[in-house]
Amino acid sequence: MAAFLAGWIGVITAITSGALPLFIGATVVAGAGQGIAISAATRGLLWGSTVVDRAPIFAVIYLLSYSGATIPSLISGQLSRTLSLPDIALGYGALALIATVFVIIAARSPAWRTGGAGLD
Repeated sequence: MAAFLAGWIGVITAITSGALPLFIGATVVAGAGQGIAISAATRGLLWGSTVVDRAPIFAVIYLLSYSGATIPSLISGQLSRTLSLPDIALGYGALALIATVFVIIAARSPAWRTGGAGLD
């Protein structure tokens, strides 16, 4: 999540300054951070599940993921009538900051459930 947030800070900076190379690099960092975060979250949600349990777990993951992307996109699409691109990017950056703070506070290793070493 820290890499995702750092990427978003770079994206916002690039948009406001017009720096294309920074935008491309920051987008790569944000995308990699997002991929790592979703992989870790999925791994944690699947930890200890049986093969039979995985389909419903993935269904909920995809439902929340697509809803989490669609709803802000619909809102930002409507806001684009009155707000500039840097303002909308700043709003997405604020959402990334809120999500990062939430993850830092709430995330726990699956090992706390059993007292084991976790999923190294």
